[in-house]
Amino acid sequence: MDNPYGKILSVPGAPGFVAAGFVARLAHLMTVLGTVFLVSSVTGSYGLAGLVSAAYALTYSVVSPLLSRRVDRQRQGRVLAVTTVANAASRAGFLAAVQWGGPSWSLVLLSALSGGTMPAIGSLVRARWSHLLHGSPLLHAALAFESVVDEVILVAGPIAVAVLVTGVDPMAGLVLALVCTVAGQTALALQRGTEPPVVEAGLHGRGTALTAPGLPLLMGTFVAVGTAGSIIDLGVVAFTEEHGAKAASGWVLGLLALGSAVAGLWYGARPWSSPPERRLAATLPLFTGGTLLFAVAPGVVFLFPAAVLLGLTMAPALIAGFSAVERYVPRHRLTEGMALVTTSLGIGISLGSATAGKVVDLWGPRAALVWAGCWAAAAALTGLLTARRLRRATPAAEERERARTG
Repeated sequence: MDNPYGKILSVPGAPGFVAAGFVARLAHLMTVLGTVFLVSSVTGSYGLAGLVSAAYALTYSVVSPLLSRRVDRQRQGRVLAVTTVANAASRAGFLAAVQWGGPSWSLVLLSALSGGTMPAIGSLVRARWSHLLHGSPLLHAALAFESVVDEVILVAGPIAVAVLVTGVDPMAGLVLALVCTVAGQTALALQRGTEPPVVEAGLHGRGTALTAPGLPLLMGTFVAVGTAGSIIDLGVVAFTEEHGAKAASGWVLGLLALGSAVAGLWYGARPWSSPPERRLAATLPLFTGGTLLFAVAPGVVFLFPAAVLLGLTMAPALIAGFSAVERYVPRHRLTEGMALVTTSLGIGISLGSATAGKVVDLWGPRAALVWAGCWAAAAALTGLLTARRLRRATPAAEERERARTG
């Protein structure tokens, strides 16, 4: 069997933008946790640390789709040239404010500016793959590969931050994030050969990717998936601690991430004849089942098979969702569409983090795991509604060809 991942990485220019995107995305993930570590260690307030971190996450979620829309109207290099400078300046200002004891409002403001000048790098990378491999069966493998990269970053980012802040300095994690931001975004901006072209201005109009068939429903699905996954993370830690085996939480969550990465690689290597929305609707009930296994686990040992099932379904569900965006969102709004579903996932993760702790405090770890199951069930329902909506839709490529031929 041919190796599709070897083929996509042999595409001219692909290794360069993959590496640049990895570094830039790593900076984004390191920022949230690094901010909590730094602010809490300097001020002694976890409440302020959470507020400052939330300011970054909120403005990123709101502004990054707008930046992606600007990318579709102009080009990646031009937008990245501005965001790299603005983001680096706001990050440096934040570090200076912390170092010199700036007021709380300045930390919140500068953190918000950092989030508001951070583009959705994953969307830019996926748009490059779509540009290079549009119409090729290898595009499916490329989108799967990017989901696996996301999993690697999800594991590597917190580890890097934890090592730096505990072994070097509380500020070290955010200093490295600043370096990764400048290096990754600059490298991506300079790679013009793989950059998607700007579609003729007449196609843009005043519309938005939100008008693409099924996209709002797909965004809701990603919010629910992100919320469920985030609650599972905290719920597992609380559950294992309650049972006197807190150290097992790392193994459980590591197995979940490993299962997701393996499933993503397997899923991307296979050719699929069914449309992505049908695969999404078929995968999410299994995702719900894996989540509910956590909720009914009588002990820590039962968390391990639950982690395997949940991990094996998470990446395929996300890959199918991104494939649906590529299939149904018009090409002149593709980067915006990718950013909307990416930030929807991030909103879900933030929502899960914000609610899981309260549920644990009020009703215990099992209640939090049940709460995750409710969100997973909501994801399965919205995934089904998305599939039903897209069943009647015309793929963007066919729509454009029909418009061209009259």
